[in-house]
Amino acid sequence: MAELLQDLLGPLVCDAAHTWYLKPEGPNVLVSPADETPSPPCDARADEADVALGIERVNEATTLGLRSVLSSWAGLRTFAPDRVPVVGKDPRRSGLFWLAGQGGYGIQTAPAVARCLAGLVAGTGLPPDVTALGVSEAQLSPARFAT
Repeated sequence: MAELLQDLLGPLVCDAAHTWYLKPEGPNVLVSPADETPSPPCDARADEADVALGIERVNEATTLGLRSVLSSWAGLRTFAPDRVPVVGKDPRRSGLFWLAGQGGYGIQTAPAVARCLAGLVAGTGLPPDVTALGVSEAQLSPARFAT
């Protein structure tokens, strides 16, 4: 199965409705039901029903035939009210910078938003390849929520 995953799947695969994703992890595969179950801050634990749901969704959409779980984990997904990552200097606290609200896309967005934050902390602004996509500091800034 490791060869199949590496040959067919690439770094990350998800469905168009974002109801599941999978990512090759060596000879295995990381699977998520991509759920957004509200939860207060806590020490997140994988729910057996969610683990089964993730496998079921992947198996319905692929020919992988996943049957067993080596280990499971859970995490809390954070979202800003507008569902856009929060990256930049806090407007109220000197020296505090934010990098939060990546939702379920931390695996995909971490390299880019980290580069954005590094430029903002260094005072050089967003990287040119990011601004070329039409992304501005104001769109990411925590100041957009200040009242």
